[in-house]
Amino acid sequence: MKVHITNLHGHAQSSVAQIAQNMVTKIAMEMGIREIGIYAYPVQTDSPSELSKRIDGMMAGLGRDDIVIMQSPTWNNIEFDEIFIRKIKLYSDVKFAIFIHDIIPLMFKSNEYLIDRVIAMYNSADVIIVPSQKMLDELYRRGLTVKRIIIQHMWDYPVDLMLDTPKFSQTINFAGNPERFTFINEWTYANPLRVFTGQTIDTSEINVIHEPWRANHELLIDLAKFGGFGLVWSQKSDVDYYELNISYKLGSYLAAGLPVIVQDTLSNQQIIKDNHIGIVVKDLEEANERISRMTELEYNEMVENVKNYRGLITQGFYTKKVLVDTIHALLSQ
Repeated sequence: MKVHITNLHGHAQSSVAQIAQNMVTKIAMEMGIREIGIYAYPVQTDSPSELSKRIDGMMAGLGRDDIVIMQSPTWNNIEFDEIFIRKIKLYSDVKFAIFIHDIIPLMFKSNEYLIDRVIAMYNSADVIIVPSQKMLDELYRRGLTVKRIIIQHMWDYPVDLMLDTPKFSQTINFAGNPERFTFINEWTYANPLRVFTGQTIDTSEINVIHEPWRANHELLIDLAKFGGFGLVWSQKSDVDYYELNISYKLGSYLAAGLPVIVQDTLSNQQIIKDNHIGIVVKDLEEANERISRMTELEYNEMVENVKNYRGLITQGFYTKKVLVDTIHALLSQ
């Protein structure tokens, strides 16, 4: 028996979808799991015969009684995913799990018409890995029938860096673009917002400090050195989806050692509360009020809590647990 996991290639280096799949696969390969590489390309340029042969080549190492964990979506198109799954199911006694990263029909209203086909794909799996309980509840509401479920809870952020201990500051840090996260352009609170983006920001009438976009390790070093808080917040257009999914950005702030600010609707906000590694608030007004009242002692206590917790995500333990639990679920009754 061999265990395989799909992995996305061919996106931009900054693609969070690719970064997340590559991270999971790296951890999986350290556990002896084999990669099935899936490359982004214009699927519509293939004839049905060409597409079939392409997928057969990807599955060349697959054999009887093997396990396949498919990281979903592949970000090609739904036809590709459907054919890929059908071919997996042709193998005798192969056990099949789907690791849901994103659900395109729930992310984008324009793709909502595809939800029944996506649910049908999920129902072909023996085990489903979902980001959160809220996401699972939504999928059951829409017709999911799979009973063996693993809940991910949190994204890892594997890193091996010696970082400064964050110092008390009432500055809030946020990595994201103002075109997508429009609250940036309306930030007039007393506590400044440091925004890491490659886009232009007019800061003349808002309390925003514009920082250039930084790659992963550079960002963590900067955040740890400067201190303050890391903000995880939804843009207005996808508030509902933020409540179902888990934020990759959350892991980056915690890996840097920063306490975080999250909305009380975030799917894994209870982890923040239970571990005292940040503040959970109703809105940005409450966030700024609480930070304005916070003492250095209170901040340092949270930093210490983050220090104790961050090893879970910097060492990849959430992903390792998900993979081990998935294999257990596939092989046991």
